[in-house]
Amino acid sequence: MVAVVATLLLAAGCGDLEVNSKDGKASEDKSETSPTPSPTEANTSAGEGNWLLGITSAGGADAETSMTSYITYNPSTGQATARELPGVQAGGTEAEQAALMVSADRHWAIPNTTIARGQERSGKLKVYSLTDATTEVIDIRDRTGKDDVKPIAWAFDPGRADTLRVVDTKNRVWVVNVAGGKASQEDKLPGGAWVFTNGFNPNTGTPWVESITSDKTKPAGNGVAFKGPVAREGGEVLANGSPGLSDLPASPCRLGAAYTSDDGTTWAFCADQPTVETYYLPKDGKEWTAYGKPSTAVAPVASGFPLVLPPAE
Repeated sequence: MVAVVATLLLAAGCGDLEVNSKDGKASEDKSETSPTPSPTEANTSAGEGNWLLGITSAGGADAETSMTSYITYNPSTGQATARELPGVQAGGTEAEQAALMVSADRHWAIPNTTIARGQERSGKLKVYSLTDATTEVIDIRDRTGKDDVKPIAWAFDPGRADTLRVVDTKNRVWVVNVAGGKASQEDKLPGGAWVFTNGFNPNTGTPWVESITSDKTKPAGNGVAFKGPVAREGGEVLANGSPGLSDLPASPCRLGAAYTSDDGTTWAFCADQPTVETYYLPKDGKEWTAYGKPSTAVAPVASGFPLVLPPAE
């Protein structure tokens, strides 16, 4: 009897044991922990297509000119071509709007969302091909059939192949295709207490106006209220310095940008050297893996890397 009591007292004094009331056996108390998500297997098929990278560099005596080079790059083969657009003085387009300077079919680009004064006066807008060295001139007055059109800002529609929206000094919004055809008036922006500051929504390409007394916008959610992400092809564009890129494991690049696809795989491109390098990260992954071949020497001495677009669907 004494031996039985001593055994029970010993069991009661151990904090990590419990007695099973059915069989009287002691079992270890294991606390529950949440398992760390395991990385999924990355889908690397996108690496076999042509990606479009937008890299900025500074020029001029005081580096006051911003230039954008568009690089078409196939990571699996290393083949790459570049097209540098004319420089823009004193502040180019914000990084959030960089994707609006490229057509949805990846065939065309514009230097800035703000239209140069000379083109505003003439009404003749120059668009640059990303497939060869040619340009296309859009005579917006001829396309609209109105001589009073003075264009001040424009952006590509991310959902229509070669479609641009052009805003003029009368707050009219025109829709025009690079390939040709007449332009049509899509909208007229409100005036009065609202002012157009050359802003376009990064995900829709539609222009917005801002209150002259506050940060409110029409439509709402633009300007300082826009927190991203910039969405393209079902994934997210991660410019250099963006919060989304900073939230990922430490980048293998000194200067890089990335794109997270809809399956969670993230592709990063490094512009540390004239040859661009590629890495990928599986969903929930902790380490980047090098992929494919470095590009030919096509990248400029970069100051910014605002744009990575996957192969066009």
